[in-house]
Amino acid sequence: MLFLKDLLEFSRLKVVRRSIVKEKLLNYLEIQTAFLDLDKIDQLFSAKGLAEIFKVKRNTVSHYLNQLNESGFLVKINTRPVYYFHKVSFSEHFFPLNKDIYTGIQDIKKERPFFQPKQDLFSLLVGSEKSLTRTIEQIKSALYYPDNGLPVLITGESGTGKSYLVRLVYEYCLEHDLIEEDAPFVTLNCAQYADNPELLTSNLFGHVEGAFTGADKTKIGAFEAANKGILFLDEVHRLNPEGQEKLFTYLDQGNIYRMGDTSHPIAIQTRLFFATTEDLESTFLTTFIRRIPIQVKLPTLEERSRSERIELIYSFFIGEQRRIDRPINISSQVLSLLSNSSFKGNIGELKNLVKVMTANAFAEQTDQEELAITIYHVPGNKFGHSVQNIKNNSEKDVRITSNSTTALLINRNFPKQQRLVHTFKNLLNTFKRNDCQIELCKEILKKEVESLFDYLLFETGRQQKHEILLYMTQYIRETLRQMETAHQIKFNGNSVYAISYYLFQRDARSWQPESIEINQLIRVMESQIVEVYSGSYYYVTRILELCQPKLDLDISSMDKILMTIYLQGADWAKDKAVPKAIIVAHGYATASSISNVANRFLDKEIFEAFDMPLDVTPQQIADEILDYSEYNNISNGLVILVDMGSLKEIYQYFPKQITAPIIIMNNVTTPLAISIGENLQKNLPLKELAEKSISESQLDWEIIYPQENKLQVLLTTCFTGIGTATQISHLLERSLPQNSELKIFPYEYELLERNKHSEAVFSMYEVVGIVGTADPVIEDIPYITLESLISGDKEHILTKWLSNVLSEEEQKAFNANIIRNFSLEKVIDSVTILDTDKVMKEIELFMRELEENIRVTLTNAQRLSLYVHISCLIERLIRNIPIETYKGYDELYQCQKEYLFKIKRAFSVIEKDYSVKIPDSELAYIYDILKQTVDNSAEIEEF
Repeated sequence: MLFLKDLLEFSRLKVVRRSIVKEKLLNYLEIQTAFLDLDKIDQLFSAKGLAEIFKVKRNTVSHYLNQLNESGFLVKINTRPVYYFHKVSFSEHFFPLNKDIYTGIQDIKKERPFFQPKQDLFSLLVGSEKSLTRTIEQIKSALYYPDNGLPVLITGESGTGKSYLVRLVYEYCLEHDLIEEDAPFVTLNCAQYADNPELLTSNLFGHVEGAFTGADKTKIGAFEAANKGILFLDEVHRLNPEGQEKLFTYLDQGNIYRMGDTSHPIAIQTRLFFATTEDLESTFLTTFIRRIPIQVKLPTLEERSRSERIELIYSFFIGEQRRIDRPINISSQVLSLLSNSSFKGNIGELKNLVKVMTANAFAEQTDQEELAITIYHVPGNKFGHSVQNIKNNSEKDVRITSNSTTALLINRNFPKQQRLVHTFKNLLNTFKRNDCQIELCKEILKKEVESLFDYLLFETGRQQKHEILLYMTQYIRETLRQMETAHQIKFNGNSVYAISYYLFQRDARSWQPESIEINQLIRVMESQIVEVYSGSYYYVTRILELCQPKLDLDISSMDKILMTIYLQGADWAKDKAVPKAIIVAHGYATASSISNVANRFLDKEIFEAFDMPLDVTPQQIADEILDYSEYNNISNGLVILVDMGSLKEIYQYFPKQITAPIIIMNNVTTPLAISIGENLQKNLPLKELAEKSISESQLDWEIIYPQENKLQVLLTTCFTGIGTATQISHLLERSLPQNSELKIFPYEYELLERNKHSEAVFSMYEVVGIVGTADPVIEDIPYITLESLISGDKEHILTKWLSNVLSEEEQKAFNANIIRNFSLEKVIDSVTILDTDKVMKEIELFMRELEENIRVTLTNAQRLSLYVHISCLIERLIRNIPIETYKGYDELYQCQKEYLFKIKRAFSVIEKDYSVKIPDSELAYIYDILKQTVDNSAEIEEF
């Protein structure tokens, strides 16, 4: 009996052991299937590969795999070797499969749907196309940056998914061959060593024998272990300042030193990722943060949208269903409670709560075939303030089975957006089935689109977000009025509601398929739509362009196609044409104010307003007007009313191709605008219109001197653009006392240099002086070069200008701030993310080479100019936004070919170290600095 009992126990243990191995195989394949490549299947999906991984006999693994295939858990491919992968996981990450056994890879590929989206590992992240879109873009930028990528700092509260994100980054790098197949992934939690800096240093950088008491042998650290791979330092805020300094030494040099050995640097190549839950400003050294150019923040659970929270809840319940292998029914009350609750532990706490609820229900319903999860399985401490949200429950009960995926559940519970996508796909499929000929399927397409609008208008509830829908409808109505005025057309009244409901239901993000084949099909269809419905397509495109900024829309070609088909039957009746009229004026709302008064007085929308900043150039104004003429019918003429100064010269920038007659009238006033509007409506010839309007609006004048002093301002300017002037103004503003009444305005150099005192700024303000990189030479207005501020030669002069604005104590503080803010390192640091110390060394090498090539000694002014200019130049080239034009380059090249070549040769070290190529236009600007054709000053470039 004893022997029989032992035998039975032994048999039972064997069964348990088999069950454990099968479960491990299934779980392993579920994870690995997410990374399956049908074009190159890894051996780990074969019986032999799995046997080696699990240290089990091959025939045993093969037996278990066939059992799992027969049970419907695994898909089997009868090739040599035979491959197995997880069916549900494949369906979730790629596309659904109809069979469990296939004869080859091609049979599986035949089931790939036409509209299958291209998968990206980052798509596994909930919110990859919404709240995490920018984060993923930044991380990809860091990964693909030359020379082993850029370090990344991830911030976010506990439980937001920082560790999971870095693990996904590692898998992404493997998949895209950014690191080798056997590249290591090393994680070090700095919190474990917060109270022992010596141990932390040893674990990070390693140590040599005898480095400290107990160091009886040499040991490598995390950096060496992660060489050629990824090193993830979690809770990095627990590093003390000394530890941070050791880290940024590596970031600067790319070398580490083991403890106890400072004479043998070890070159390391590893991709660095840091994570912290703390505030950056209060926890980290500025020098450390500055060396980490990519900093991303993961949102808390509350900061995520409701749809993302629901998707997370679905994914966690799906994971629990896989573990217990039973269907799960989740009540609407539970879903409402979870989606509305506050979780201090964020995603991690939510995941644990789902696990606890499932465990509670599982223990209570051990004999049930399906598990029912209700609010009675929610731990009591999670009710709190969320109970009130259950009363307004809008969720539906959800049933999760082994075939459920998050995508399927979301589609079922958010049908409106899916209906739009379904319509898009039907339109494209119909077009494709009809040999890509619109003429063959116009009526079918029209019925499909009308069916969609009937559904959106009459079958969907519009009570929720009623305020948003009302706002959209009002804005669409106003937009169509603008279109009617601009193009002399009339819209059908139903158009307002149709467009409003469509844009409201489609959500802010458009459908963007990633398949090259699908996008090519869309382009072909759109080109035929343009040809067949040219008028409707033009008006639809203009409507969407006008709506895009106000309604936060992401417009796609499918939006244009669908709306064109819907509106192609609209009544585009033309009104009697009259010349167009616009008002262009400097200031925040000058043009808008005049046009508004005139239009109201005339009881008709005659004028459109263009409010222009003070620093705008005539070319930019001309571009705005040309853009207006492109979208408005000006064939009957265009009247342009301008306010002052350079605006009267804008006609010089109009292309000769413009065939419509244009009148430009200067010194616009409200009476002049009203007179113009009245005469426009009388259809007078343009010449008579102008003469009559001027005679009707003669103005009286007298000089009224101001009773109080004008506001005092300091102008900043730069030869290379307004962006540069803005950079300088920011540095000066940070130097002023907080309560200072002095204003600092950036100003366009070209306007100051050309118009002098006639510029509006001198009429409106008392200009105490100009700081910049080029002197506009304006009489009685003092000027200081940026180079003087950097070198510290003339900051006392700047202080003297402001003696009437600042008290003696404020002048001292301002002087101290100027010295601090306008150091060379500070200026470079304010305009670039480059490592300041490194880039200055590189530029020093460039200048030495340059002096040798051209056989001159650079002045201090030229050196300062080159330091700042070239650091910005490198930054531009790395970002791939060089200055590509230089006025008069061909003449310069003919005269100074050899000189430019010598400058180019001096740049060789920078081109090599930063993997960039210096364009000819940039060489010409260096020539200007050396020949001092602009100014003895540092030039900060506009980004």
